[in-house]
Amino acid sequence: MKRFIVALMVAFLSLSSLSSVSAHPHHDDDDYSVREELAISKKALKKYRDIDVALDEGFVGLVPGACVPNMGIHLVKPSRADDAKLNIKKPEILVYEPRKDGSYKLVAAEWYVPAEETDKTPKLFNQKFQGPMDNHDGSKGQHYDLHAWLFKKNPDGMFTPENKRVSCKYAE
Repeated sequence: MKRFIVALMVAFLSLSSLSSVSAHPHHDDDDYSVREELAISKKALKKYRDIDVALDEGFVGLVPGACVPNMGIHLVKPSRADDAKLNIKKPEILVYEPRKDGSYKLVAAEWYVPAEETDKTPKLFNQKFQGPMDNHDGSKGQHYDLHAWLFKKNPDGMFTPENKRVSCKYAE
């Protein structure tokens, strides 16, 4: 019984260490650890299925009301988007798909790092970010980003930036 409790504590401490990572985290190449990290992210982000929770917590429209085809509506949290700090539980951007009834479905999260804040391509979930690329909102500068389709399956892969299953049909 004592060995079981010790093993349980070691497992708990191992999982809790995955909750926060730097812009250049060390990752084991084991797919299982990536799946665990994705599960941790998904659990932490479930509260944002209600878009009002995201808005109440300071997420704002990247381009107000704009829906990007095969992506959705991006809401950014400005206080997280100006540095190279990455946390699997706290993405800089949440992505929503507009629904017929006027509501919004959380479909993805996006992690974002300004290019001037890092000297290496950031990595998270054992994936290199895309970029550097010009900022999408027309502002000066470049950035790196990584999408994770945590709440809507992407037939082209979890980390592919666009998802052909996401529609802007009901965007206002």
